[in-house]
Amino acid sequence: MVFGITNEEKAQLRDAADRLYGREEDERASTTTGSTSAYETAEEGQSGDFRDSVYSYSALENELRTEHPIVAPNVTGTPVVSHAHVHDDEEEGDQSTIKASDDDGTHTPIVPSSDSINHPEPQITNDKNVASNHGDVLDTASASVITEESGHNPTAYAPASDSDSEVNRGSLRRISTTDEALEHLEELDENELNKVYSIQRIKTGGEDPIEGGDPLDIVRTLTRKHPGDEEGIEVKDLDWDLPDDPLNPHNWPKYKKWYVTLTLALACLTASLGSSLFVSGTFEMMQRFGASQTLMISGLTFYMLGLALGPVIASPLSEMIGRKWIYVFSFCCAILMAMGVGLAKNTVTLLVLRFFVGYFISPCLAIAGGSMSDMWNNSPPDMSLAVALFCLTPFLGPVIGPIIGGFAAVNKGWEWSAAWIFMIFTGFNIPLLIIAPETYKVALLKKRHMKRGTKIISHLDKDVLRKMIAFSLIRPLEMLVVEPIVAFLSLYIAFVFAVLFGFFEAFPIIFVGVYHIEQELLGLTFISIGLGLIIAIIMYTIYDWFVVYPKNPDGTRGKRDEEGNFVWDKPESKLIYAKVGGLLIVPSLFWLGWAAKKDVHWIVPVLAGLPFGFGLIWIFFGCVLYFSMSFPPVYVALALAANNMLRYIMASVFPLFTVQMYEKLHIGWASTLFGFIALLLVPIPFIFSKWGPQLRATSKYGFASYFKKIAAEKAAAAAAAASKQEQKPATGAERSQDASVNSDGTVNLVQEKV
Repeated sequence: MVFGITNEEKAQLRDAADRLYGREEDERASTTTGSTSAYETAEEGQSGDFRDSVYSYSALENELRTEHPIVAPNVTGTPVVSHAHVHDDEEEGDQSTIKASDDDGTHTPIVPSSDSINHPEPQITNDKNVASNHGDVLDTASASVITEESGHNPTAYAPASDSDSEVNRGSLRRISTTDEALEHLEELDENELNKVYSIQRIKTGGEDPIEGGDPLDIVRTLTRKHPGDEEGIEVKDLDWDLPDDPLNPHNWPKYKKWYVTLTLALACLTASLGSSLFVSGTFEMMQRFGASQTLMISGLTFYMLGLALGPVIASPLSEMIGRKWIYVFSFCCAILMAMGVGLAKNTVTLLVLRFFVGYFISPCLAIAGGSMSDMWNNSPPDMSLAVALFCLTPFLGPVIGPIIGGFAAVNKGWEWSAAWIFMIFTGFNIPLLIIAPETYKVALLKKRHMKRGTKIISHLDKDVLRKMIAFSLIRPLEMLVVEPIVAFLSLYIAFVFAVLFGFFEAFPIIFVGVYHIEQELLGLTFISIGLGLIIAIIMYTIYDWFVVYPKNPDGTRGKRDEEGNFVWDKPESKLIYAKVGGLLIVPSLFWLGWAAKKDVHWIVPVLAGLPFGFGLIWIFFGCVLYFSMSFPPVYVALALAANNMLRYIMASVFPLFTVQMYEKLHIGWASTLFGFIALLLVPIPFIFSKWGPQLRATSKYGFASYFKKIAAEKAAAAAAAASKQEQKPATGAERSQDASVNSDGTVNLVQEKV
């Protein structure tokens, strides 16, 4: 069945092309005429989506009326970038292919004639070696228009981020796409590659501009052969139907995004709450099981070890089946393990089950960040606010735990602080997680295409899962060893986080031992740390909205230059948070240690928690944001995994020796020891501010290394495709598109219907 493309679909095509080349709406209005076009399409599927959509080369030229490149499909479904340059006399001769609908609004299917298809005018020059009819994508970075009249290039590429004068001077800053960067690797440094990648990733809605995130994919979805043939389609090739596909989490209404965000924040709060709730019942458990204080405190240690190791399997598994059911399954398992803790009859059972509670509850802490990225990464200002609120909960949980657990342990017994309250929180989360929609792109598209009857080719099996688990465990450890940025910043945040868990044992010594505060009220002393965290989030949001993402006159947010282009800040700019946070942590520790005296009011050492809470989360923000800008996304996940693993392992150890340290050194010098160690760590963000660019340039996981790897893979793939095509005899059974190379290096695109 052949049918006409609706006006809405034509608008979507135009929007996709505009997004691809960064055209503003007013520019399109001035360059686009009101003429309509004819599109030759294939049969419509049962789902109602138009399938195998193929549009006429010259008709789409006439539709866009621009010298910007467009995408025309070949027989393999892979788009080939071509450039349109239409003359008035040619438009008159192709009127048979221009009219797409009758005056009454009904669509008239018009098949373009062979004359309109075999359009000899557009030619492409390409700096790459292009084999004819290989289905290769001719990158926009290297393709340009040659007109017959002049033979010169009227649309030589220019970057969106630099002025014309700089481009005319031949500045390398003219490079504005990852494809261009791949061709000039030897001429670009780490910062320039990072800038090109980061800006293009913002423009493409947060997708990886190189692997799966190329803006060409948007148009390819409308032009390629629809999945569902005998051979099927690989999972990695699945894509959204349209740029504004309602299934895409980027296009969800904000209330839906915020529901998922707050649900995941509550899940992370519950996971972190389980650590400190247990501590409040320590003294009763010592009497109940006849164990030492250190042994019972190790229940916290085993829980934290579970948090550290749980994501090793959960993270790669979420890449196979999606994130939602990982959340649901893990919470169901955690609630069963917590029940066992409450019913435990001996210390061994208690400690083993505590490990598995942490192990099963941990996935939300590891993969919830991926869900946040699925929804928000096309809008950096909104994502910044959402992530700030989301990141608050893993730090707020350990602070709230002693408050709730203190009252529960004294009035209800250790089982309530160790198990039942945690089960209530976990049980409350489960229905919210079930209602929350899946956000992972692959899982959403697999489900859609399974309903359509599409055959999905998946290479994911037990062997792949095993390799993914090894990758998620070994690579983070490797980054801790070979990457100074990851190693030292992870050590910094891990130490500060561990000090917070050391306070679970230090505060009873300070406020019960010195001020004789009742056990059930002891948890209230953590309120100041919680207030410090909340104030830090408020200040972070204010700084973010007014300094990092200021509001522009047109209502958009984010730094832009005079021409309205994105302004890229170096990763080192994010270290400002860690610098400020570090300067607050040190005095707070000295303050706590030397203010805790009988002749000093108890509120004075309590207030030391304000700067500590503020500094704690700002150091975390500085480290994590620096990671996210210093490495490509695939390596950012590994860096964060390394950070989480070290953070939880170190936090699991500190409570085991805090009591002995405070007993031997006394309150003042024990807190001072923490303060001096924190003081030694303060220069770390300042050092990376100065030497960070050099370290990133030589990094095995940096952008320079990443681009070189991709360039090598593309070269190998192109060589393999060329070799395969030479061995494959040409067939004339279906529509094809050939490219012939002229002696001057230009490429003629010729479409024909055989």
